[in-house]
Amino acid sequence: MTVDQNGGKSADESPLSPSLFPLRDRRVLVTRPGEQAVELRNLLTALGAEVLEQPGITVADPPDWSPVDAALSRIESYDWLVFSSGNGVRRLLDRLGACGGSVGQLAHLKFAAIGPSTAAEMLRFGLKAEIVPAEYRAEALAAALAPHATGKRFLLARANRGRPVLPDELSAAGGIVEQIVVYATYDVETADPIVAAALAARTIDWVTVTSSAIARAIVGLFGESLHRTRLASISPVTSQTLRELGHPPVVEAREYTMAGLVDAMAAGGP
Repeated sequence: MTVDQNGGKSADESPLSPSLFPLRDRRVLVTRPGEQAVELRNLLTALGAEVLEQPGITVADPPDWSPVDAALSRIESYDWLVFSSGNGVRRLLDRLGACGGSVGQLAHLKFAAIGPSTAAEMLRFGLKAEIVPAEYRAEALAAALAPHATGKRFLLARANRGRPVLPDELSAAGGIVEQIVVYATYDVETADPIVAAALAARTIDWVTVTSSAIARAIVGLFGESLHRTRLASISPVTSQTLRELGHPPVVEAREYTMAGLVDAMAAGGP
């Protein structure tokens, strides 16, 4: 940034400079559910984007808490507690509290998180992840945990739907793996008519896609209208799902985070 003699910004970096607001005049559709959309929306608006929201999925309690309660009742028998999302952290630890327990019961455990956002959510509860892979995907987490797997008991807190990569790889490495569903996701079945009309009219510049579940959900919601916009994917796994569905993304985040996704869109052209 250049500064004039009076200490102010020079004209080439005025408040409306495209370099400061690379998404100015761009309309972006955020498809994350409910309160989880806040971080992404704030990042986008900070760069000048107009944000619309249409959740592709909803997040709810699992249909049956009894497997979770049973695992918590024998928590002392596990060596590792592994989280693959912030949702999993919140739902499991909230359930622990609802059952009269506390995070002190987890003191003997080692913890792993799939990425920095999940690890940050753990810190909110006073838990520190010992393993966070450099690449935020199940394959990398499995590879990081594999050297510690032989003879160890792993408790994986997960959603009702997801890939089997992590439990399969840990079992193959000699670990004893138990999975518990601590939250459920469901596809939203009816699109907001304003959003649907905007997509059909080609007035949405970008659609953010932050998971494979959301990819499948928005294809179900909007179908061919998604060919009238540009899709921004958060990760290679999400991108592969979009390609399989016939809707390849235009950009993919280099870092598989909300900030990385926004950076990809900002660099993705007009």
